[in-house]
This record gives sequence, structure tokens and C-alpha cells, in this order.
Amino acid sequence: MRTNLSVPLSVLVSTLSLFQTSPAQAQEFTTFTPKDERKLLGPRYEGRLVPLAHTAQFADSDGDPLIFIHGRKGSIKNFSQLLANTPKLVDYQMYYFAYDDLHRSLKRSAQDLAKSIMKLDQPRITLIAHSMGGLIAREALNYLAKANLGENLPEIRVISIDSPWQGGTSVGCDRKGTNLDNMVEVFLPAALTDMRSCSDFFQGLFAVSWPQNFKMELYFAQHGTQALDHSEAPLNKLPEKIANLFAKSTPMTGSLYEMNFWNAISTASQYPAFVVELSAIHERSKITARDVKRLLEKYYPRFPGDHASVLSAHPGADRDLPKYLQEIL
Repeated sequence: MRTNLSVPLSVLVSTLSLFQTSPAQAQEFTTFTPKDERKLLGPRYEGRLVPLAHTAQFADSDGDPLIFIHGRKGSIKNFSQLLANTPKLVDYQMYYFAYDDLHRSLKRSAQDLAKSIMKLDQPRITLIAHSMGGLIAREALNYLAKANLGENLPEIRVISIDSPWQGGTSVGCDRKGTNLDNMVEVFLPAALTDMRSCSDFFQGLFAVSWPQNFKMELYFAQHGTQALDHSEAPLNKLPEKIANLFAKSTPMTGSLYEMNFWNAISTASQYPAFVVELSAIHERSKITARDVKRLLEKYYPRFPGDHASVLSAHPGADRDLPKYLQEIL
């Protein structure tokens, strides 16, 4: 069953004119503006799905839905090069999740996304989420898991690209819950409040158990500091801590950044295979931080580019994100 997305026809037509007839031939969406994005939101600024092709073309497509979710200050523009360099994407019914990435809380945007996913009424759905979009995707799955919908839940695969699992700023987090801190949060835009590493949003982000048909894969960019990985301060001590966890059963402790990031990678779908290989090393010899680094690179790979350009092709690289998606989709 196809859902009625209730996007005004005039808005849909003007938006779809930004796209080429084939997503593989997509160009930079230079005419897409924040004003265009706002037109796609619901009457109360709720996030909504918009199809990335003419409605008539969807009627002839039997591919599974695939949803793109941008990050902070982002739009569909961010995925233009990914669309242009990943031919496999044309096998899917593609949608774009338009949402207010500043004034609407991440939790509410996640609920909007979760409800949109269920309205698609499809058995398998893939999400490609960049930056803050990965956090929203994860919380959307939390929302669906807690809804206790049982067999009505679709099989959902989230591909998260360079998401800031460490959280945003941790400044003032030592005063979390004080009157002064509560006053500061009142004046912060809702999405930025949720992005704080000590926010209620982050504290609950990794606390929900998922059904087996939910999977989330984490990937990173080789450069840039918007989304940190295990190779960058203040997370570059994690490999040693993970080695001690497996070799000496030392409990995992650390800063907010470290614990948020650890919770993300240890609940990702790559983690079981990561643990199996670490355990195999442990049976033969002592696990070292170097072993952990190598396996983190293997199971949570970093692709060429920075936070934005990781979504583009890098012809000189052996493997970039578009090539990898072409393999795994």
C-alpha cells in the first residue's frame, strides 16, 4: 500500500524539478533553499517524507523504500553527489525526510520519522542518515521498539554516516540540572538542547532494546571534527580502554564523549563480529590497543573526505562511500 504523503502538489512539483530524471545523474541542488525546506514541513512544522521522483514513477517501482536524512543545517543538497555516484540507488523507492533541524527537538523529529516509516506500510526499509540525521534515525527506532507493534514492525536498516555519537558540546554538563543550567536550556533552540552530550535525549538514546529486525551500521569520515571517531581526541584513548575491557575485564568508564561513543559502537550491528574477532585474538595472546584500532577500522570504517565530502566520490581512493554503498545495498 502506498501512503498519501499529503504534500501540497505545488510544493512537490517545484521541489521535484530540482532532480534529474535519474538520481544517478543528479546535479548539485543549488536552487534548494531553507525556504524550500520549510514548505515541505507539516502545518505544525512536523517532519515529513517527500518522494524523490515523480509520483507516477513510483507506481511502477517495486523496490524497497530508502529514506535520506540530512544533518544539522543540511538539506537534500548534501546527498547530491551520493545520488550521482551510486547507481544502485535507482533500485529503491527513494524518499527524503524534511524536518526542522533547529527549532524542533530531535525526539519530536524522530517521532515524526517513526510515524512516517509506519505509514509507508512496507516490509523492508533502508535509511541513509548523515550527521545529526543518524541520531534522529536511532531515536525513531527506539520509538518504534517501545511502541510494541510486534509483527507489524518492518525490517529496518540504518546506515549512519559520520554521526556525532559523542554528542555536541559538554560545556556546562557538570552543572546539569541546576537552576542556572535549566535557564540556559530554556533559551537554546530545541535541537541544540538535545545535542548536548549530557542531555536527556542522549541519556536515553542507547537505553532501548531493539527487535532483531532493526539494524544500525556506523561509518565515519577520515577528516573533520564535527563527528568524532576512535582516532581523534578526546576519543583516542578508547582503543586502550576496550583492550583492557576484554583482556582484564576492566569496566568501561570515561568522559561523556567516550561513554556516548562507546554506547553507540557497542549497540551497532557491526559489534558482534567485532567481539568475535577480538575474542579470537584473546585466546591466542594479549589484546592490545593496536589490535583494537585495527578492528575498529575494519568494522567501523572511515571513508575519504571530511564531514561533508565523505558523501562524494573520491576517484583516487581504493574505496569511498559511494563505492561501498554500491557493494552493500
